[in-house]
Amino acid sequence: MIEELQYQLAENGDLEVMTSSNYGDYHRTEQLDDIQAIEVCQPIDSAYSHTGLAFPTNDDDEDEEEFSDSEVQRRYKEKTEKEPVLVLRYTNQY
Repeated sequence: MIEELQYQLAENGDLEVMTSSNYGDYHRTEQLDDIQAIEVCQPIDSAYSHTGLAFPTNDDDEDEEEFSDSEVQRRYKEKTEKEPVLVLRYTNQY
């Protein structure tokens, strides 16, 4: 990705870099988002994502308060078994 960004910079000059995502409407509009932060995270499972993964939030920890300790440990293990990824985030707000 770094090489591609450097190549595009050399070919096209100093351009703004954005991310895109499917808006989820009938026409599958591809919306462009500004990048607000670049962060490393360990993704969590999500049924709301086409990849099945989502950026972890503080809410994930709060949701686990209603489960037993063994259930919380199992869920934590599932979350942390994923490989870290570099995320070009459209928001830095949690």
